[in-house]
Amino acid sequence: MAETWGKVSSWIFLIGIAVAVIVGLAIGADAIDPLNSGGETPAYIAAFLGFLGFVAGILAILGMGTITKEEMPTFMMAAIILIAISATSFGNIKWFGDYLDGIVSALAIFIAPLAGLIAVKAIWDVGKD
Repeated sequence: MAETWGKVSSWIFLIGIAVAVIVGLAIGADAIDPLNSGGETPAYIAAFLGFLGFVAGILAILGMGTITKEEMPTFMMAAIILIAISATSFGNIKWFGDYLDGIVSALAIFIAPLAGLIAVKAIWDVGKD
C-alpha cells in the first residue's frame, strides 16, 4: 500500500512542478495576469498549486511521499531559497526576466505549503523528545 502512495506522491510532485513551470511561462508571456493580480483565473491556478503542495506535504509527513527523512534538510534549504528568491523581481532582465519571475513565483506557491507542513513535522519531532 505504501508503494502505491509513493507513486501517487511522485506523480503529484511532478504534476505540481510541471503546472508551476507552465503557469510561470504563461505569466512571462503575458498570457495570464500575474498570480498576485487578484483576478479569478490566477486565483484558481494559485489555489490548485497550493492544494497540490498541501497534498504532497501531507504524504511527505506521513512517510509516504517522495521526500525522505534524509532529504528533508536539503529540501527545506532549497524551499527557503526558492521562496526568498520569489520575493525578488527578475523583470528587469532582458528577454527572459518575466518568464523567470513567473516560474519562480508559481514554484513558490507550490512549494510553500509542502515546506510548511514539513517544518511543522520537524518542530513536532523535536518537541516530542
